[in-house]
Amino acid sequence: MNTHQPTVIIPAYNEGQRILGMLKALKQVADVNEIIIVDDGSVDDTAAVIEAFMPQDGRIKLLRQPMNQGKGSAIFTAWAAVATEYVVMLDGDLIGLHPEHIHALCEPVLTGSCDMTLGVFKGGDWKTDFSHWVTPWLSGQRCLRRDMLQYVNFQAAAGYGLETALTVAAQQQGWTVKHVPLVGMSHPISEIHRGGLKGVFHRLKMYGQIVRAWYLSNHEKPLQNSMLNDRRDISKGKQTLL
Repeated sequence: MNTHQPTVIIPAYNEGQRILGMLKALKQVADVNEIIIVDDGSVDDTAAVIEAFMPQDGRIKLLRQPMNQGKGSAIFTAWAAVATEYVVMLDGDLIGLHPEHIHALCEPVLTGSCDMTLGVFKGGDWKTDFSHWVTPWLSGQRCLRRDMLQYVNFQAAAGYGLETALTVAAQQQGWTVKHVPLVGMSHPISEIHRGGLKGVFHRLKMYGQIVRAWYLSNHEKPLQNSMLNDRRDISKGKQTLL
C-alpha cells in the first residue's frame, strides 16, 4: 500500500442513479490508493450498483450502515477505515466528475502548498455555481490529511454539519485552505434531489444543522483521538465491509 496516495471517501444515500458515473471517473485515476464508499442506509439500488462495479476496480470498499445516520456519521465511518495519510472527500451525487478534478483537489495538499483544498463548482449549473459562490465553505469536495479529523468536533459534524465543523477547525488551528475551481461539476439541489416540498423541508433541516454545527464547534472541545479510536471500533463492529 502506498500510504502517500490519497483515499477517496464517499458518503452515499439513495445515489443509485449517479454513483456509477462517479465510479467510472475514479477508475481512471491511477494515483488513488483506495475508494471507500459508505452506503448510509439507502433504500434504492445504491449498494447493488456499487457491488456490480467493484470487480472492475479492486480499490473499492463498500461499508453499509443499516439505517440512515447522516453525512457526518458516514464520513467518520469511512475515515475510521482509512489507512493512508491523505483523504479526498466527495459527495455521492456529483455530476460531471472527471479525473482532472481529483488531481486539482490533491496536488496542492500533496505538495505541501496548503493544508486543505476546498472544491468550488464552476460552470456546471448556475444554481450550484451560485450556492458555492455565496457559501464556498459548505462544499463537500475536499482533500486534507487524515489526522486532521482529531480537531473536528464530532457532535458538530453530525448530519450536515461536517463542512461547517471542518471550516471552524481550520480557523481555530490556522490551517491554510485553497479554493480549487471544479469546472463543469455540479450536483442536484435539494428541492430536485428530494422532490418538491420534501426537498424544501430537507434544506431547512440542513440549514438548522449547519447553524448547530457552527455553535458547537465554537463552544465545545474538539474531537479527541480517543473518540476517533471509538469510531474505528464501531466501524469494525457494526458496519458491513464488502
